[in-house]
Amino acid sequence: MLRELAACRKDSVAAVYACLQKIIDDAEKFRKFHRKRHEKALRRSIQWGAEYDAYLQKHLAAGLKLKTARTAARRDFIAAHPRPQNADDLIRSDEFPGLSAPSLRYYHRAYQTSLQSTPAE
Repeated sequence: MLRELAACRKDSVAAVYACLQKIIDDAEKFRKFHRKRHEKALRRSIQWGAEYDAYLQKHLAAGLKLKTARTAARRDFIAAHPRPQNADDLIRSDEFPGLSAPSLRYYHRAYQTSLQSTPAE
């Protein structure tokens, strides 16, 4: 970006303004893309967190202690989201949830946060 600006610095004032406008347009395009990507990832996280929460509540209602219920809910979540054999080759990794305990905590926290930020009706 700075190179482009330095390259057109010696041109006319109109050319410099055109160069600046191109830089600003590119930055705006990137900002929109980044925001859209972030919102899509957040929606998926909330969806996966709700699914994990359903499994967790089912096991807690069955009388399991919290740590055991989390483990059982994680197993259920993993069973519900099998990976294809060639997952790296066939599809993008962002279409599948992470299956690690920290990933599930992140999804669950995103889901709980979304519940708190939703206005009560």
